[in-house]
Amino acid sequence: MKKMLTRAFICMTPWVLGACEKELVSDAPVITDSSLSIITRSVNAEETVSFPINVFVFNNEDKAFIKKEILSDKDNPLELNLPFGSYDVYAIGGADGNLYDFPTEEEITEESEITLKNGKEHADLMTAHDVITLEEKDGNQLTLSMERQVTELTQATIKQVPEDVTEVSISLSSNYRSIQINGELGSLWDHGYALNDNGDGTWSLPSPTMLLLDSEKATITISLTKDDGTIKNYSYSCTEEIKKNHKISITATYQEDNIVQLTGVITGTTWAGSQEIVFDFGEGNSSHENGNNNNEDDDIINAAAPKEYTLYKDCFVLKVTPNDEGYKEVLLLYNEDFNIETKDKTEDAILHEINAVLESTTINEISGWRLPNEDEAKITRNIIGHILNSELKTKPNTNFYFYLDKNDLKAFDRNVDKREYTYAHQYRPVTILKFNK
Repeated sequence: MKKMLTRAFICMTPWVLGACEKELVSDAPVITDSSLSIITRSVNAEETVSFPINVFVFNNEDKAFIKKEILSDKDNPLELNLPFGSYDVYAIGGADGNLYDFPTEEEITEESEITLKNGKEHADLMTAHDVITLEEKDGNQLTLSMERQVTELTQATIKQVPEDVTEVSISLSSNYRSIQINGELGSLWDHGYALNDNGDGTWSLPSPTMLLLDSEKATITISLTKDDGTIKNYSYSCTEEIKKNHKISITATYQEDNIVQLTGVITGTTWAGSQEIVFDFGEGNSSHENGNNNNEDDDIINAAAPKEYTLYKDCFVLKVTPNDEGYKEVLLLYNEDFNIETKDKTEDAILHEINAVLESTTINEISGWRLPNEDEAKITRNIIGHILNSELKTKPNTNFYFYLDKNDLKAFDRNVDKREYTYAHQYRPVTILKFNK
């Protein structure tokens, strides 16, 4: 007869360390071989648990999905029945089925994404994970420490907006629409938050909103739409991290004198700490909506250039070169491979297909992607170790990559500079950004 676990209880309490020490065990007699109590706690007394909590259980050995259960509130403990064994237990707090789409249980994995529905805004998402081995009858206890994954944009105010502006929005990147069951970030989200016109030249965020950010190198973009339909964007790359579990407010003032300048300040009020980031927007930070050409001189980013071999907006910094005009050119490598079928195609046909894809490719508001030239391909090959050791989510593999040798299509891998284009079936594009610091 297969041995079964008696009960697994999840007790959710206010987030005070040690606030939930008492196991919740039913008085009703149950004839089984083992019991498990799961409790949660937090080190921050100001935080409360986000409900509902979706609990996912996977076999620790083969990662097979076992079951999903929902805990709706702290007053109704969750009961699980499981065989003896070792399990990964994941908890996602705040992900209501009215706000998020969930994967079906037939296809679910630890990397499956919980995705925000169209027209919805993120809830106060929290996650936890632990491994439990069940082999004893009594005394099994698992403590899950829930961790907040979102940043709250408490306020965004833009002052002295010109009268001919009809719409104002603000966006932050890298912004994500989904979270994986294992707590990792899922799919990117190019989303602007519309501000309301207060009637006095001031536009403000109508209500606080939650952001799911990969914010080590966050970029803030303010978009102004004029009554003639033109859109102008002002962007600033933060030199400090905007942290999860923080509340931030943004206040900016539009000034139109001899130059156009936008200045502002971000302040953090404590959930788990505080921060203040001061930034300036200048005319060099502005671009028109259809002007996403990162190599134009009027698209110089008013910020410090990222360092070589680091990530900028999820892309790898291959090289940083000071320019004679006083700015720095940053060579970026795209964060994933593109595949192309080359069989029975001419070189011109392949190049035309690649260019058509890259012309419409944008990641985190960066466009202008193209095939690397021979020198850029050599840089990629020579520092492949740095790339593979970076936090880049999709690492280059050992297949041959396309590049341009003057006007000829060539291929390279980690050890070979030049091969005929017929060797390749993948490419990873590059682009150049300009920074004035």
